[in-house]
Amino acid sequence: MNFQLIFSKKYIEVVGMARLTLDLSPEINERLEAIARSNGITKSEAMRRAFALLAVADTEKKKGLSLGIVKETEDHKLEAIGRVVGL
Repeated sequence: MNFQLIFSKKYIEVVGMARLTLDLSPEINERLEAIARSNGITKSEAMRRAFALLAVADTEKKKGLSLGIVKETEDHKLEAIGRVVGL
């Protein structure tokens, strides 16, 4: 099976923006800034993408599925490397 996670309105429907105040540890904030910077996005966009991933995990967990870490081989097959737990 070959699929890609695409952040779409299937999991997040934007009908207007709500404001959220969030307290982060210095370590998490530094990591969030680094992720945003390396992807050329804002911290807010990084958090929206993180939520999209959480929403996918929650939806699929209810179907008895889980998120995995995969590696694409040279012949374009997906090789399972690990499973994401705790989401």
